[in-house]
Amino acid sequence: MKVKAKVFIFTLIAVLAISVSGSVLAQDEASCAGGEDVTITFMNWWGATREPLMNQVIENFNEICPNITVENSVQAFDNREELIATTVASSNPPNLIMAGRVETYQFAFQGFLEPIDDYVAASGINPDEIFYASEINNQRFNGELYAMPLPTAGGISGLYLYNKTMFEEAGLDPANPPQTWQDLEEVEAAITETDGFGLMKFGVNILGGDASELYTPFTYWLYTNNGTLFSEDGRTVTFNSPEGVETLEWMVNFVNTYDGGIEAVREFMAGTPDLTTADNPFYTEDLAIVFENVSAFGHLANTDPEMWENTDAWGIALRPYNGENPDAKSQGVSGLAFSWGYIIPTNQSDVQKQASYEFMEYLTTADDGGCYFVFEQGRPSPIKACNEREAYYEANPYWDTVLESLAIDVSVPVTPIQAQINDILNRAVEEAFFGADAATVLDSAAVDAQALLDDFWSSNE
Repeated sequence: MKVKAKVFIFTLIAVLAISVSGSVLAQDEASCAGGEDVTITFMNWWGATREPLMNQVIENFNEICPNITVENSVQAFDNREELIATTVASSNPPNLIMAGRVETYQFAFQGFLEPIDDYVAASGINPDEIFYASEINNQRFNGELYAMPLPTAGGISGLYLYNKTMFEEAGLDPANPPQTWQDLEEVEAAITETDGFGLMKFGVNILGGDASELYTPFTYWLYTNNGTLFSEDGRTVTFNSPEGVETLEWMVNFVNTYDGGIEAVREFMAGTPDLTTADNPFYTEDLAIVFENVSAFGHLANTDPEMWENTDAWGIALRPYNGENPDAKSQGVSGLAFSWGYIIPTNQSDVQKQASYEFMEYLTTADDGGCYFVFEQGRPSPIKACNEREAYYEANPYWDTVLESLAIDVSVPVTPIQAQINDILNRAVEEAFFGADAATVLDSAAVDAQALLDDFWSSNE
């Protein structure tokens, strides 16, 4: 399967064909940036194995627009938020910047960004036909389009990988992975081992990662219990609903009952390498279930190719839901975190803005742009047509499940003050894990968050 995927990619590069009809990039190359020679700086965080892929995308772009020089300015993730906030507001920012959804909303609200609707209209493409609705709508703020998505904002929380070998050793059926919260409890009880001092073997880390940021897993589990963070218009807090309280109580009880408390989870996960490293406990059979985004497929294929090729060793399934709530269902959350788009700061010349848009469009919509970039990583595309290729099914044995997950993802309303609300919610969830009553802390957080929302909207209408 891996060889077939590589053959597909090499063929894709050789073809160098644009998939979007009507694009400015499909016209004579003299039309690129009006035919002027121009250099743009592309600030992004596609480092490590992704950097050569992005360099290839730029090389492909230059086959069509040789007069536009794209400088690939890859950044380290350290102090990322401070760096991008300072950079986008400067008098001489990079011409195109990779940004998260909330950042895009913040910068657009502050007037630092160029809407791209006019560029899109001139190009003749229809983003609503090209992208999944949840993906392109994540890039709209106050009715204007500010970015195009890459990779998917979906596929972040709706899937998990599980180690079939560990299931078998614990007497569990690897052909029937957990579908509900209650099934997860059975897995945790069967696999997790402690030695009196901490966790030795871990069934499932329901908190994700190093368990330091708790509002995120709370949100993910909330949406599998028919709960929501906000009303659809993003103006009313709803996370303290009965579903929210039940979700937080379940999370706390799960961790306390099976894992020995949140500190035991944090100690086990502290310093744990990610799936790009062979020492990850999923590979060493010390962690049976990992909740990861769709980048996990590329990491697994590169880090442990033997395991990747052996589907008797691993599988994937949809995030479990509360089986005791008849209205609950499995679904992932789109747009809360890692909803990457590409933004154009206002402080630059018109020709640089045009060139930046043209590279953005190519990067996110072209066969040998965005489609190539995500396929090589084993990730799905926000472009519907890209995901329908047979090569995806050949490259990923569980592609049907990946597409099912994308189809049931829901876009979460967020606001330009989302970071402040996340902090409030994070503190509340943290307090619950250290003994506070779930309903009390969520109600208190809802009061504080609602006050922020009311103040924001009343000041900006």
